[in-house]
Amino acid sequence: MRDHELAMCAYVQLAVLSHEKQQFLVRDRFLLLASIEACRAGWLAVAEYCRTRLVESNKAHQLAKHSSVADALRDDDFQRLVARWERYCSYEQAEHLLLQLGREPAGDQPDVPRGEWMLQLLQQNLSWFP
Repeated sequence: MRDHELAMCAYVQLAVLSHEKQQFLVRDRFLLLASIEACRAGWLAVAEYCRTRLVESNKAHQLAKHSSVADALRDDDFQRLVARWERYCSYEQAEHLLLQLGREPAGDQPDVPRGEWMLQLLQQNLSWFP
């Protein structure tokens, strides 16, 4: 069974790394995947932070027509988009990319729940959005 919290951590880290490298389309794909996994893991604050950043970056994004990531996940058209991007980079591929970059995919931080740490990581690194 897939661990959505671990997948969220991997995608958030890849989104931040892509942002640092100014690979904004790639960043947005990872933000979408992070938002989905965060929602599935129950970290709604992380999901909504990613959603907000995506909509700010692209007003026409499919997430813009939904009030939340959870709402979007109930839509068949959005589910097709999700399936497409999950094929683009599965959790296993994300984990492999992070390991190649010398990063820990789990994103463990002592005494801080993963979702809170991922939200902090996003807020620190994506607060200013081009």
